[in-house]
Amino acid sequence: MTGFEGGAAYLVERLGRPALGVLAGSGFQGFASALGAGDAAAFDTIPGFPSRRAPGHGGGVAAADVDGARVWIVLERLHTYERLDALEAAHPIGLLAAAGAGAVLLTCAAGGLRDDDRPGDFAVVTDHLNLLGDDPIRRIPPDRRKPAFVDLQHAYDPALSTRWHAAARRHGIELRDGILAALPGPCYETPAEVRMLRGMGADLASMSVVPETILAAYLGLRVAAIACVSNRGAGLDGAGVIAHDDVVDVVVHAVRRGASFLRDGLSTMLF
Repeated sequence: MTGFEGGAAYLVERLGRPALGVLAGSGFQGFASALGAGDAAAFDTIPGFPSRRAPGHGGGVAAADVDGARVWIVLERLHTYERLDALEAAHPIGLLAAAGAGAVLLTCAAGGLRDDDRPGDFAVVTDHLNLLGDDPIRRIPPDRRKPAFVDLQHAYDPALSTRWHAAARRHGIELRDGILAALPGPCYETPAEVRMLRGMGADLASMSVVPETILAAYLGLRVAAIACVSNRGAGLDGAGVIAHDDVVDVVVHAVRRGASFLRDGLSTMLF
């Protein structure tokens, strides 16, 4: 697949060739510091990188050495609510694949839809509902799609999920499985929408992850996805007002508290 090679070559020269990638969702940027990441290559210096259309966004790609392997960390993700299509939102996945990475860890803040969810809890995503109204593969011309249709039954690698559960046990972290519903945003869900999502089988709600997972499956990258419950879903007991600053603050503190667990889980993906 073309369109990623120039940006990948630039980043390989700047950061080294990656074995693994990490996409840092809201509040997860501190994980890069915990890994000892160096200076980032800004998004706007990467050839072919989509132009961001939301004010106040910068972002970049940094790298760190984890157990002797090079890991790229994408410090901010792209979203379809920035008026990007799903393929543009998943662009970092294309860069990782073109650079030779074999797997990617996706992270995100997510609304918890279970009655027993608590802000700061972690979940490993095992499946998703794509409610974005878009799909990155749809954006690839049909005569260039190989394969033409993508099987997503094991898009979230079960073996990697098992390794994350083992890491959680080693560090005394509660980690549940979760089915993530991806919604276009930027509004948070209404109470009626939360009831609908629960009825459809979702127990996490986010505005990301799904485009990247689909493109990763298409390009042959193994995927693990870790969500941090940033708030209780609207209308659930104790939900309260949902504000972006509060969402980020919950995740920042959870990532700081769980840094050893997150690094251990990431390390298990290298083998």
